[in-house]
Amino acid sequence: MKYHLHTLGCAKNTVDSWRMESALRSAGHAPSENKDAADLLLVNTCGFIDDASEESVNLIKELDSERRSNQKLWVAGCLTEIATERVQREVPGVDQTFGAQQWDEIALKAGPSNETYDIPMATMPGTGVYAYLKISDGCDRPCTFCIIPTIKGGMVSSEYSQIIADAKKHIAAGAKELIIIGQDTTAFGEDWGSRDGLADLLEVLSGSVPDDIWIRLMYAYPGRVTKRLASVMSRAPNIIPYVDMPLQHGSESVLKRMKRPSLKKANESLSILKEAMPDISLRTTFIVGFPGETDWEFEELLDFIEKWQFNHVGAFNYSPQLGTLATSLPEATVDTQVATERFGEVMTLAQEISHRHTKALVGKSIDVLIESEEPGQNADGEFISIGRSYRDAPEVDGLVFVKGAYHQGDKISAEVSGALPYDVFCN
Repeated sequence: MKYHLHTLGCAKNTVDSWRMESALRSAGHAPSENKDAADLLLVNTCGFIDDASEESVNLIKELDSERRSNQKLWVAGCLTEIATERVQREVPGVDQTFGAQQWDEIALKAGPSNETYDIPMATMPGTGVYAYLKISDGCDRPCTFCIIPTIKGGMVSSEYSQIIADAKKHIAAGAKELIIIGQDTTAFGEDWGSRDGLADLLEVLSGSVPDDIWIRLMYAYPGRVTKRLASVMSRAPNIIPYVDMPLQHGSESVLKRMKRPSLKKANESLSILKEAMPDISLRTTFIVGFPGETDWEFEELLDFIEKWQFNHVGAFNYSPQLGTLATSLPEATVDTQVATERFGEVMTLAQEISHRHTKALVGKSIDVLIESEEPGQNADGEFISIGRSYRDAPEVDGLVFVKGAYHQGDKISAEVSGALPYDVFCN
């Protein structure tokens, strides 16, 4: 049987799809780039917020309306974990539904293949230059706006052996950067009773891969960053000084309604990282328009952003998710137009701060990992290659445009000659 897989949602879903494909290919089923040539259409959905759920349902409807009568349509992932009835109600033609992480069940349902294919190993998630290394799944945090614990269940750490094996497979496939992901990476090892499990893991991982491989940490949780973790990061030759820590807000009262760590804990974590790695690049995300958010609370958020001068900021308008505690808060819903205006203010401030950071790099030499497969040319006929510095995570942060004919996977040192709010140019 040939299958065609659609993946929606975050990087963690990308890894889940790889697991799904590995199980299907082990059973003898082959991938098809062309959905029309596939026997099975498979969707790995996202259900994190209402907009993501809507996107998933719309894609399922589209595939259902366009498929041949002899094509099967299976739906899996986060949305079907929490809203199977909705999927079945809105798209009654769906042949089978599976929850999150039911990779083996999907392969078992597909059964052994009756045909013989020359099937390559499932491609590791990433571009060839970078790859996602998932170290845990599920979450124990009580955030009132988040449905993930309901979807994924409690946090479960992956085994060291599996993580190291995946890392080595990524590198063998050509990855030059490993991106550590999980619902809460700083919770790694908590289910084993370890308080500093992430620090322990990073120490082992760093020693298990070459020194020239970048190891990037995403999805850290405020209040869970220890001095030992920061020390391990600062000492390891291949762990880059970059942390993504979704802080969600900068007002104590809003954080309390969100059931997030206090500002004190957030400030302590950021201070620990800054002290250990003065040149660290910090990314965070904030929610604006959370129920009851006042003008004063929003101003507190802006002050918090200005105080910490984050290198990269993402922001989202609050989106209610059925099944979360936030939908039953007594505080009034923030007007959509007000929330949108606040979103604009956050991103304007964040852009100004980001531009300060990029302009400060002009005249300095930076290490660049080239991502473009082949160099392009500008209007003057000069070769231009595209890459990233350690300050920039793929897909969400800035780019580095370098004069010269370099190729994907090259690591070079170049002098910054110009700066935009998010991107820089190098000679």
